[in-house]
Amino acid sequence: MLRISHCLIVFFITVVGAGYSLAETANRATPVTATSITRDTVIITEEAMGWIEAKVNPKVAAEVSGKIEKIYVDTGQTVRAGDTMFTIDSEQQQIEKKTLQSDIDRLEALIVNQERTVARYQNLLAKKSISQERFDNAEVKLITLKEQLAGALSRLADNRRRQAKTSVFAPVGGRIEKRFVSEGDFVKPGTPLLQMVTDEFLRIVLPFPENVAANLAPGLEVKLTSPLSHNRIIDARIDQIRPAVNIYSRALEVIIYLENPGAWRPGGTINGTVIIDRRENAILVPTRSIVRRPAGEVVYEIENSVARQRQVITGQRQGDLIEIISGLSGDERIIVDGAGFLTDMAKVVEKEQ
Repeated sequence: MLRISHCLIVFFITVVGAGYSLAETANRATPVTATSITRDTVIITEEAMGWIEAKVNPKVAAEVSGKIEKIYVDTGQTVRAGDTMFTIDSEQQQIEKKTLQSDIDRLEALIVNQERTVARYQNLLAKKSISQERFDNAEVKLITLKEQLAGALSRLADNRRRQAKTSVFAPVGGRIEKRFVSEGDFVKPGTPLLQMVTDEFLRIVLPFPENVAANLAPGLEVKLTSPLSHNRIIDARIDQIRPAVNIYSRALEVIIYLENPGAWRPGGTINGTVIIDRRENAILVPTRSIVRRPAGEVVYEIENSVARQRQVITGQRQGDLIEIISGLSGDERIIVDGAGFLTDMAKVVEKEQ
């Protein structure tokens, strides 16, 4: 009997002690840190990785026929606008020039003589010593000689132009990408001589997915960075958007033109961030304060040492902060550390950060 009483006493003490412990735990406040809401401008962006192209990329071709006499440049060499790159044999043009000049001299002499004849016939016609037909024929012959002279002079001017083209000059400053001919090769008008690349003016191509096409437009601000310039940020704007989607990548290509900011080269990689929109005075909270619950994303507002659950809709991330589109007024103090352990109306105690 005494043994049974002893067991009942021990059981009673255990139950009472456990009940006291549970009550103490229920009343215990969870330590948390809290912060006020931040108000700032939220920038809405779209990012893409693209490439650099040369805006000016001329393929230099021969404009006259002849043999390549001398080549002054080679692949990889940098030239300035106006530098001589090739000379083409001009013997054909020189022979043609002598023939044309001889023809011009002959026609000029004939014209002088015919002008004298016309003047003499005019005097004779006034005296009625010759017929009108004879005078008219003399005038027609003079006109014909002058037309022949004009044609010969035009051909001589074309000869001089073609002779000048036997020296091929760099149309722009840049680098020789590829040379297609060697000394001694015979070329005709249109024969490619070399391919140039200039990095003074660049074309930036940024491919974006089709689903962001509606957000893109010429004039939007773009931030550009490249490994070629140690991540220096270049401000630019969209110049144009290619009308067709690339059939291979299924991307919409944005085009930006700009002067080379330094060491950028055609073929290099470029990172572009297009600023789609700006939202002024947006509500921002620390990303760590956002907790996922069955109802969705929530934050906990601290009010009179109690955590009040607020369901929110989040927007753009900005560093360690995230935009709250709805669910908060902007005057709340939000729990940050410890938010993941809370439930609605849980007791909390704010600790110093």
